[in-house]
Amino acid sequence: MKTLQLGDTTVDTIVEWTGPLFNVRDFFPTGSWEALETQRDWMEPHFLTPKGELPDGLLKASLHTYLIRTPQHNILIDTCMGNHKERTIFDEWSMMNTDYLAKIAALGAKPEEIDFVMCTHLHVDHVGWNTQLENGRWVPTFPNARYIFHKTEYDHWAENPVHHAMDGAFEDSVIPIVDAGLADLVNADHAIDDRIWLEPTPGHTPGHVSINLKSGNDSALFTGDSFHHPIQVAFPDWGTSVDTDTALSSASRRKTLEKLCDTDSYMLAAHFMDPTAAHVVRNGDSWKLKVREV
Repeated sequence: MKTLQLGDTTVDTIVEWTGPLFNVRDFFPTGSWEALETQRDWMEPHFLTPKGELPDGLLKASLHTYLIRTPQHNILIDTCMGNHKERTIFDEWSMMNTDYLAKIAALGAKPEEIDFVMCTHLHVDHVGWNTQLENGRWVPTFPNARYIFHKTEYDHWAENPVHHAMDGAFEDSVIPIVDAGLADLVNADHAIDDRIWLEPTPGHTPGHVSINLKSGNDSALFTGDSFHHPIQVAFPDWGTSVDTDTALSSASRRKTLEKLCDTDSYMLAAHFMDPTAAHVVRNGDSWKLKVREV
């Protein structure tokens, strides 16, 4: 995604990994490839590979972080998988060794210059770069940042730290932040300032939040994993196999779609392929995405 300018605020994407990830039958229990094909006209080529590039049933996804720079703050939203961490959830995500920090540096932001790290939720692929390995210990990657965790989300995973969607992340990517005194456990309407504030979108996890950005007349909503793939824009009732509450996740999606539909506000999700930023528009009795014009 090219830099998105919203008023006097910029948004950049730091991509850690892309590749085939979602199997429609396995990941969306109520979905089907046949239904997905009915949406090919607007999803291809950005969000659905042309026929023949991947076997039917497989969808590509991205792991990325958003870097928001306002006149006052440097903010990261979600921090992907991280390096040197043993994981079992997906082979390619175990013991990664990427140039993630170099990509942030290339954008002109040093780790010590990050003011806030905001996690939409605490699953393994959203907290990894919270910490890095130094002398055999997991230490905060962004030492001057306040890490914003929704308290409901934190409390839930503190009681379920070995859940498969955590895959060791609570121990090596969350607890060290709390132990370092850098975590702020907040309510679902918490605001950094009048530009950045949380909005509850539970269902995928109990304390999942989306993050609002408003700068001048421009706005965006960072939707985390309330949407995993754009097909859920067309079919918001397609929950995933990793949702804690499928009905609640569907309700959160519908609320988001109604909020964004036919407005100038951008939707930026955690796993949508480039160009990532898009507008929600009506499509008959449902919705679709119109990608950002660059």
